[in-house]
This record gives sequence, C-alpha cells and structure tokens, in this order.
Amino acid sequence: MLTLARAQDGPGGFTGPAHLRALARRAAPDWTLCVALEEAPGLAGLAPLVVDLYAPRLLEAAFEGQQEDEAKRVLLAVHAADDVLFSNPRQRHFWLGVLGLAGWDLRGAAGHVVPLGTVPVARVRKPKRPRVILGGQPWPWQDASEVLKRAVAHLGGRADVVTYGLPAMEGVESHGLVSRAEWLSAVAGSTVALDRYAPHIERELALSFRQLDYLSAGIPVITDPWAPIADDVRRHAAGWVDEPLEAALDAALHEDRGAGARALCDTFSSADVSARLVELRPTRRVREWSVVSWSRRASAAMLGAEADRVRREAAEAEVFAKREEVAALVGQLRALTAAMEQLSAAQADIAGFRRETVQVLGTRLAGQTEEAEALRQQLAQLRAERDRLGGVLRRLSGPR
Repeated sequence: MLTLARAQDGPGGFTGPAHLRALARRAAPDWTLCVALEEAPGLAGLAPLVVDLYAPRLLEAAFEGQQEDEAKRVLLAVHAADDVLFSNPRQRHFWLGVLGLAGWDLRGAAGHVVPLGTVPVARVRKPKRPRVILGGQPWPWQDASEVLKRAVAHLGGRADVVTYGLPAMEGVESHGLVSRAEWLSAVAGSTVALDRYAPHIERELALSFRQLDYLSAGIPVITDPWAPIADDVRRHAAGWVDEPLEAALDAALHEDRGAGARALCDTFSSADVSARLVELRPTRRVREWSVVSWSRRASAAMLGAEADRVRREAAEAEVFAKREEVAALVGQLRALTAAMEQLSAAQADIAGFRRETVQVLGTRLAGQTEEAEALRQQLAQLRAERDRLGGVLRRLSGPR
C-alpha cells in the first residue's frame, strides 16, 4: 500500500493536482482511497476511486462561510468517485441526496459504512484526584460552554475540569491546542471524558476522532443521547448517555467503566477497519448523468449564450451608431435642402429682379431712342434751317 500526502505534511508529498495525478499513475494502484474531498477530481479515471465521506462537510462549511465553495468541492468529489465510505449509518443518510445529484443509482446500497479506526493507547495510572476532560477544536457548530458551567458548579471542586483547544472559562483548567502525543497523554491520565454539547444537527451526524481518542485510552464518556455513538456506549456500558449531567458526573466519580470503553474501542480497531477496506472490490461506476456534467453543459451553454449576447449587443450598438450616423446625415441633407431651397428662392428673386430691371431699362431705352430720334430730326431741321439761313446771308452779303 502506498500513501500519498501533501508536501506540507512531509517530504515527498505532492504539490498540486497534476503532481498527485502523476504520482498516482506511477504507482498504478488496483484502486485508490481518497480522504480529502478536494483531491478526488485529480485522481479520477486512473483506477477505481473510493472517496471517504467521513464528515458532514456541507453542514460544517455553512458555519465557516464556505458553503458555496464546499458545495462545489463535494459535488466534484462524488462525481469523480466510483465508490464511497461513510463513518456511520446516519452519515450515509445525510450523503444519499448528494450522491443522487451526482447521478448515483440509489436503488441499491450505495456506498459502505466503515467506521473510523483507532489503536489502543496505554492507560496511565489512575489519577489520585478525579479529572474530567473535554477537548477539540473550537468549531462554531459545537458549544460546550453551558455544559462546562454546569459541571463546574455541580462538582464544586471535587474534581478537576480540564479542556484542550477550547476557550478559557472560569473554574476550568484550560489548555490551548497541543501536540497529539500530549493530548493522548492527557486523555490517558483522566477519569472520564465529557462529550456533551448544545444540541446541533452536525453533532447528531458526526462520529468524531476525539470520541475515539477517549475510548482508545479506556476512558468512559459522558455523551449525548442523540450522538451517533450513543447506542454503542449503552451497549458496551462504556459511559453514561441517558442520565442527567449531574447524575452522570456523580456516577463517573465512583464507578469505573473503563472496561466497557476498551471493549467499545475494539469495535473501532484499525485492524478491523483495514480488513474491511481490503475486502472492498471497487469497480468503475457507470455515469449516465450528473449534475456536474449538466452544470458544465449548462455553463458552456451559458457561455455561448453570453457570447451571443455580447455579439448581439455589439451588433445592436453598431446599428444604433449607424442609425445615429444616418440621422446626422439626414439632418445635414435637410439643412442642405433648406439651403438649396433658400438659394433657389434667392435665384428666383434675382431672376425676377433682373426681368424687371431689363423691362424697366428696355422701356427707358425705347423712350430714350425715340427722344434721340426726335432730337436727331430736330438737329437735321436745325441744320437745314441753318443752311437755308446761310444761303440767305450769302446772297444778302454778295455784290450789289
């Protein structure tokens, strides 16, 4: 068996999807188990791919402000998977609807319930002073503040209440996040684990690693009756489930249920889990349809429609510009036409004036011609009269 991890987790790890795919192809596995949803698409198609759906990630992401991104990762992962695992039956029911979106055939028993695995942790000597422990990440979907207050108030100093990784609280010995080895050592040195929280749907679905850490050290747990592990705790007498918190704490201080916790831990042994995994014979899943494929086609269609829209808008803009240009030309034409009409009217006025002027001048010329003719005739008469008078004068002035 070859295990591949991210480069950030140790030397020789993969640096990205392409690198992971190259390493997996080089290993040529019979089938691949993927425990990180986001890496599943990079492993698709190389060998039958089994994806471990051990946590209700869609619920968790809703409280981390990552629901949209996680929904995409989840759909791509179950689309890529040929088989899937669930940590408990409740998780299986949670994931069936998501599998249906990815085109899985839900008429049969889709996927396999394979619990989380653990190995026993050596129990240290029982503490002289009772020690109640609660630890984990301060996830926004799990709230133990009210439970811790009640525990501190009820115990009244009869036991130490210790937390790891949770916000500090008065009356509680609070520690931050520590190494796994330190955490397991602290668990192994405790009397009982407090595993109760404010009701929440995520807590009703999840089997947590923290619960297995308690059991692996043989530490009984006080857990919620609605937790997925509750039935197993009852069956193996591995803690307290149905009792009120205060009654469960009193019982834990006087009764040792470590044997039941160790017996329950055996049902989660890594050897048994490994054997169940080895028995898997995953094959390639027939993919007739998937919301992912539909989404890709829809996206392509949307992109095509968007391109058409852009082209249409560009054409409409060009038509609008041409219309504006034509309107401007029509305006210019109208202005020219009006100018031509004005020019024609002016030319008509000028022509009329010219006709009137010619007519007036013609009349005047005719009058002047007649006057000149009359003057010419008078001049001729005067010349004739002059010549006549000259002859008379010559005769009168001649010799007598």
